[in-house]
Amino acid sequence: MVRSALPRGLAAVLALALLAAGCSSSDSPSAAKPSPTPSAPTTVTFAVYGPKPVIDAYKEIAARYTVAHPSTKVVVKPYADHDAAMAGYSTASANGTPPDVFLMDHDDLTRLADDKAIRRLDDLLAEREVDFGDGYARSGLEAFSADAALQCMPEDVSPLVVYYNPKLIELDQVAELGHNPVNQKDGWSLDEFARAALQPRSPGVRGLYIEPDLNQVAPFIWSGGGEVVDDLQKPTTLTLSDGPSQSAMEKLLEVVRDPALTLDQTALDRRSALDRFKAGKLGMILGHRDLTPVLRAEPNLTFDVMPLPKIGSGATIATMSGLCISSKSQATGKAADFLASVISDPGAATLAATGYVMPANLDVINSDAFLQVGQRPLNGNVFAREQRDTRLLPSTPTWPAVSEAAAAQLKKLFYDPVILPPLDEQLKAVDAQSVPIFDPTKAASPSASPTP
Repeated sequence: MVRSALPRGLAAVLALALLAAGCSSSDSPSAAKPSPTPSAPTTVTFAVYGPKPVIDAYKEIAARYTVAHPSTKVVVKPYADHDAAMAGYSTASANGTPPDVFLMDHDDLTRLADDKAIRRLDDLLAEREVDFGDGYARSGLEAFSADAALQCMPEDVSPLVVYYNPKLIELDQVAELGHNPVNQKDGWSLDEFARAALQPRSPGVRGLYIEPDLNQVAPFIWSGGGEVVDDLQKPTTLTLSDGPSQSAMEKLLEVVRDPALTLDQTALDRRSALDRFKAGKLGMILGHRDLTPVLRAEPNLTFDVMPLPKIGSGATIATMSGLCISSKSQATGKAADFLASVISDPGAATLAATGYVMPANLDVINSDAFLQVGQRPLNGNVFAREQRDTRLLPSTPTWPAVSEAAAAQLKKLFYDPVILPPLDEQLKAVDAQSVPIFDPTKAASPSASPTP
């Protein structure tokens, strides 16, 4: 969970930012002074990705900026998705022409920082009086910081929440007799979540779906007081078999293995959980903010959101993307000026209006630009509250392989008719399997077999 006190690395980032801001005051001899307007505008390339409404929003931001700043011409390089964008970035970098400003995923940060491909931002933003200490999501700032510096600026920080169909799930019927009704502000327990999932009674309709992967399982482990890995920055093993982690897994499996609550693998192979939810055949599904416009496109679907259910404390995970400036940019100052405009209130509001993006800008996510009163979900403020409980999984180069291997084992735990061998042995095996993936030098050699 995000701590109430600033993490040590982030505190150092903010201290450096304040120092930089003080050094850039108007009475300082080293203060940045506007350079003369060149005869031709400076071109700033801006690489982004996402669905068409998001790309259009970025193009609108770039066009507005170009009109307002004749000395700069922002050229948008759009890509359909993250993988295409990173492939384009790699090609451009190899050719010596990386984009000046580019959108990336949090999982890209370690590689980009190790390659020294990005220019730290804290001093640049401080010079431009960007209040990234209090004005932006702390979880995002922490996630994009390394080596006591803000490496990239969080752009989209979207926590995982529960999307539910109010025609199938009636929250006022979930609480135990004598308890306060379940609501968005106070959230709900895992038991209340399971009780809600019992409400849909029609043939072929089920109450909930949780995906058997670490992204959706991790929040339940954290909520139960456990951890997913031994060290977030330098993980060497998964820790699903540790006491609190195993206890949380046991509680979660009681819910996701109940055939009265959820679908089996055969049913999911016939029709995906998302398609069933859109058709009104599934009561609850987990998702991020970018699921909102997808569901709004279904004219007959009614939906709202709730926090993730709690085993103990509140916890969730978030998808995070950020904006970076290339270390090889020939227009660092102009690029920083433009980046500051993108994350400003008007820029963030333009992106929030698409429904896909949850900006890190706190003023915007608490405004109608994001909440979009009158549109579903009616309780969009759940996203903002959940952002405070966001935690991270590792972003090391080996993590995707670890996650993929764990997902194969989690799928068996979710759907196999009987858990054999016992759960503790299976979780120990999942943890042990991760060790040589995290560090290939620890893989057992063929000659290491026991002597008869």
